[in-house]
Amino acid sequence: IKSIEFRNVSFSYKEEQVIRNLSFEIKGGKTYALVGHNGAGKSTIIKLLLRLYDPTEGEIFLNGRNIKEYNLRKYRELFAEAFQDCQIFSLPVVENVLMRKVFEGDEEVVTEALKLAGVYEKVESLPKGIYTILTKEFAEDGAVLSGGEYQKIVVARAFVKECPVKIFDEPSSALDPIAEYRLFDNILKSSRNKTMLFISHRLSSVQNADWVLMLEEGTIIEEGTHKMLMQNQGAYADMYKKQAVNYLATADFEKIEGIFSAGGEVI
Repeated sequence: IKSIEFRNVSFSYKEEQVIRNLSFEIKGGKTYALVGHNGAGKSTIIKLLLRLYDPTEGEIFLNGRNIKEYNLRKYRELFAEAFQDCQIFSLPVVENVLMRKVFEGDEEVVTEALKLAGVYEKVESLPKGIYTILTKEFAEDGAVLSGGEYQKIVVARAFVKECPVKIFDEPSSALDPIAEYRLFDNILKSSRNKTMLFISHRLSSVQNADWVLMLEEGTIIEEGTHKMLMQNQGAYADMYKKQAVNYLATADFEKIEGIFSAGGEVI
């Protein structure tokens, strides 16, 4: 794809307006991060892009054409998504990743996707490997994984799907910071030359995005590269520094404060 554009988009849930006159452009082949506090409208933007909802006002364009003009099924085939609210089915791991029956050559592709998602070793340790049924809903010998491991299975779905746009909506909410860092590193590496849009509540994950959009109350309050936003010393830099304190010893904070002021990267 060449571009996705939100043009003066607003959206309301019943009486409550959650997106307010939003305009921005996503260029093909680049990586974009949506950041901001809970309720800023990040996930709603994804739902509007996928046409799970349509804007109350304004328009969304794909390659200069209103997305309402495209065949809905074919339009959605352009996207691979991994949402934080994931659904795991009582099926073998391989089918949970592919979301279809298994065909010749699929095993290798699924294995690679599971490795990228950081859950392959866990799956390999299960009684039947990638053919182990997940959950005990319909199988007494089904495997029950942790929330973080299920989330990685869902992320593998996005890795395995061949399409031009990848969307990751809080794909690491159940992961610890180290696992999250590794996951985002693999997401960025695997999405080279593809268009990628991701949401993360931990700003340490967005440092290598090509462009960051910071939202508040349904509108963009800051945008730029991570380095630009740190140098601006605005809302993004403030949120980043507050999060960093959680990972670094308090005694070291004065030392790292100078690095932050210089637009440096710590995490």
